[in-house]
Amino acid sequence: MPSNEPNATPADDRPHVVLVRPPLRVPKASYSTLACPPVAVAYLAAAVEQAGQRVTVVDALGEAPRRFTPIDNPRFLRLGLSDAETVARVPADATCIGVTSMFSEEWPMVRGLVQSLRAAFPNTPIVAGGEHITAAPEFAIRDSGAIDVCVLGEGEETLVDLARELHTRGSVDTERLTHIAGLAFLADDTLVRTPRRARIRGIDELPWPAWHHVPLDNYLDNGLAYGIGRVRSVPIMATRGCPYQCTFCSNVQMWGTRWVARDPADVVAEMTQGVARYKAENFDFYDLTAVLKKAWILEFCALLVEADLGVTFQIPSGTRSEVLDREVLEALMRAGCHHIVYAPESGSPAVLKRIKKRIDLERMTASMATAVSVGMTVKCNFIIGFPDETLDEVLETVAYCRRLARVGVQDINLGPFCPYPGSETYDALVDSGSLPPMSDDYFDMLAMYSDLANTVSFSNHLSSRQLSALRTLGMASFYSAAFARRPQRVVDTLRNVATGEHTTRLDRALGDMTRRMGDVVGERATRLLRYRRT
Repeated sequence: MPSNEPNATPADDRPHVVLVRPPLRVPKASYSTLACPPVAVAYLAAAVEQAGQRVTVVDALGEAPRRFTPIDNPRFLRLGLSDAETVARVPADATCIGVTSMFSEEWPMVRGLVQSLRAAFPNTPIVAGGEHITAAPEFAIRDSGAIDVCVLGEGEETLVDLARELHTRGSVDTERLTHIAGLAFLADDTLVRTPRRARIRGIDELPWPAWHHVPLDNYLDNGLAYGIGRVRSVPIMATRGCPYQCTFCSNVQMWGTRWVARDPADVVAEMTQGVARYKAENFDFYDLTAVLKKAWILEFCALLVEADLGVTFQIPSGTRSEVLDREVLEALMRAGCHHIVYAPESGSPAVLKRIKKRIDLERMTASMATAVSVGMTVKCNFIIGFPDETLDEVLETVAYCRRLARVGVQDINLGPFCPYPGSETYDALVDSGSLPPMSDDYFDMLAMYSDLANTVSFSNHLSSRQLSALRTLGMASFYSAAFARRPQRVVDTLRNVATGEHTTRLDRALGDMTRRMGDVVGERATRLLRYRRT
């Protein structure tokens, strides 16, 4: 019936996609978090919007990025909104509710949120996607008891097609869903996987992330980013995919092995908008393998220098060294890349061969030395405790870390091997019976990787206690050598922690710890004051 209201507008009959970014589950023992702007959600929102559909983003982390609250598991805290607050922000006319689940260790909190959404919206299809969902769709559906459909792999095109179908049918019709590539769902209690969707080839045609749907300033104002420093850092992706097949990584299942790069001019144009619209001072590249083609990176750096944006950029996820010679490193430095992360993973050639990490340690070491010589801050990522790794092989990595300290590398991360769903090594451990089925205990273990005291070993040759001791030995060996090489760094570190002007990951970790301790003290003081008043 037509409305008699003079200013009435017709109902919007377009699909309405609601994207939910869950809160984080943070170990109490960890002072650093991955509280970063959700670039994947922003890309999905942009794709939905470009397709002419409506979109709403509910970012449970971004709405309260400094709020830590207890949860049932005493070893963890919730960072972000409560489930009730998140659910209350979901519009009643949602065609579907999409929930992202990137890291497997976050699954228990994601599951709770999904179940709360199902209770509040019993008839609205709930869709899930991300790395964890792609790796274990059947587990996610059954364990949650609330997910209707999983989007596998690269999600932009799949989500748009799925939302259109759900809007047309008004419900989940599993027979119709079989015609949409890139999905997984239950039909007659059996998991159905539709054909794998081809990777998006024309990535330059994709819209830039729709940051206007995300509370981006809450991240930027609080200095929350993937890289180091407390400046306003906006995420960006210049490439997608990785051509390598490391056995500990889920890239092959999530993305495949196709690597594709955007037009460098388009990347610089997006950065220009980030400066103008969001006052960005830095950009963190979230790429799996950002530096792969020398011609591409040199063209990008030249265009960025020409644009004269006055910004820096970082590649915090780690990179390879094949094209990082002096010419490229100097170009990166001129363009504003003052911090760079390498990912050798191991200092043992035998381990590198087994995990299919196709690198030359001598070549990478030379590249790092060159990066230091041109003025860059260099960090290295390592993993120890692979299933077949021996004590001698771990000690090779420890010795290599000490060697890098003498070269001038400023930071390392020496993490324990964690078997992530979707990786070749995870599947091998499950098949051999060495790893039990997924459970909350397993997800808790993954989440505690940053806690030296809770290191879990999957090595056939090393106990958990031994692996923990080796992590401590490796870190102590590296930093003692690094500080001995440059004693002034002790003073610099203390100053950086005090001022918040972080130049290394160590500075940031210590700064996070200091700030968290200050928050706890302030909260307790406030409670005490309230108690005395009452």
